Amino acid sequence: SVLSVTQMLASKRGDAALVTGLNGGLAGIITDTDVTRRVVAKHLDPSGTGVSDVMTSNPTCVSMSDSAMDALATMVENHFRHLPVVDDSGAVVGLLDIAKCLNDAISKLEKAQEKSSAAAEDAVKQVANLQGAGNAQSEMLTQLLGGLVSQAFGGKSSPTLRSLLAGKPATVVGPGTNLRDVGMVMAEARKAALVVDEGELVGIFGFKDMMSRAIAKELPLELTAVSTIMTPNPESVSPDTTVLEALQIMHDNRFLTLPVCEDDGSVIGLVGVMDLVYGS
Repeated sequence: SVLSVTQMLASKRGDAALVTGLNGGLAGIITDTDVTRRVVAKHLDPSGTGVSDVMTSNPTCVSMSDSAMDALATMVENHFRHLPVVDDSGAVVGLLDIAKCLNDAISKLEKAQEKSSAAAEDAVKQVANLQGAGNAQSEMLTQLLGGLVSQAFGGKSSPTLRSLLAGKPATVVGPGTNLRDVGMVMAEARKAALVVDEGELVGIFGFKDMMSRAIAKELPLELTAVSTIMTPNPESVSPDTTVLEALQIMHDNRFLTLPVCEDDGSVIGLVGVMDLVYGS
């Protein structure tokens, strides 16, 4: 059942589970986001819903013999956050997470802190070569991180979060909003919810929280206010923060999402790690 999968993930602090068939091959994937979008927002009962009914069947995967760059390219091109890894016989061996891949890439770039953009571009090529990428994949990573690199080392300006969030509605709920309604807002926007009280940001509530703190614990969604299980007083950043600075903050703090607020506390919105990758 979906319930037992969420409980397993909550105990392991995971955010996605791979579903295998009887033969050990990959049958599907279910993520924390799927639980909110396909179970909570659709009013399904987690204990009575089979995981096969709501998982993504036959997901794209990469094999152990593919390069890390191939994997990254697949994730970026398809806007995947997770990518299963199988061995040559098709058996599941692991799961890649783009946030972790990005963290690794940023860490490697930081080691190449020479201030010339040429050195930094070399560093990106080294990252690519370190991971055994061929030229095509190496170019791919250079393109993906190259924009960030030229911003970081070449003095080119990185776009600000204000420009990234322009025209995008914020996913704002009140502290008394029940979890079912919060889930509907999150499912619609595919974003975590910002909990705002009298114009002030008081909490954040994400897909992993819904899965681990609400569904896995069998809380009554209609009767539970988001304020009781949200993460209170989250850190926020100014809309004038650049994409590069925001990536760095996420990297340093292991955040996947960052609320964005004006100096006077008014809430502008929320950026996720994926927004930043594509916004760069």
